[in-house]
Amino acid sequence: MNKFKQGFMRLPKHKKIIFAASIVTIVSCLLPWYQDLSVYGIGDTYLGVTGPLFLAGFTILGLSLMLALMIGLPVTGKRFPKLPIKQSLVSMLVGVESLFLILIANSVFYHSKFGVSISHKEPGFGMTVALIAIIGMIIGSYFWWKEESEFKGFDESVGRKEPLIRMQPTTNEPVKPAAESLKGFGYQQTRPGHDIREVVSENSEIKNQKPENEGLKTVEDAEHEADTREKGKIENMKIRMDL
Repeated sequence: MNKFKQGFMRLPKHKKIIFAASIVTIVSCLLPWYQDLSVYGIGDTYLGVTGPLFLAGFTILGLSLMLALMIGLPVTGKRFPKLPIKQSLVSMLVGVESLFLILIANSVFYHSKFGVSISHKEPGFGMTVALIAIIGMIIGSYFWWKEESEFKGFDESVGRKEPLIRMQPTTNEPVKPAAESLKGFGYQQTRPGHDIREVVSENSEIKNQKPENEGLKTVEDAEHEADTREKGKIENMKIRMDL
């Protein structure tokens, strides 16, 4: 019971209204809906689930019970069966259908052709309570639907949305540590007990080392250099002859 109270207090306001309205509607179906008095002075009282219009009362009772379970079961840790439409729309349909059945029942009961020998008709206490509870159910369902329309997030009846960004790699390749990924950018991984001066000296030796083939030249470079020298000599000789 304590678990249900804690879960109920965490529900949004509109769900609390819908749950309370559904419970009140269930109770109202067991209360007097109609009272009449015949011309012979005999009075009859009909509950919501009795009398000529008992089918309308049973339908309202079943719809309200389903709505109460849809909101109450998740509070107790149990799961309500998944529905093909949003729960807010289900709640609104239940409220509208219940209101329609009550209006139909009253239109039949208060019609002049219904009960010719009845001289006096009046609604019972249960009818008034049921009408108020169903109106509250419709109002709460509207705010529930409005909230779901504005918030495009998680919905219990539809399912979970996939994240926009996956944080884990999709391949089976092992993730390289940060030290290995920084190699080649002036970063060198050290071993335990490695002194910083040794690292600096190793880097300086690497920079001062010259490539072994730095002094070697290719045949094309030698021929190009010889051609350049010959052209230079010819230009010098032309300059001297002009002088």
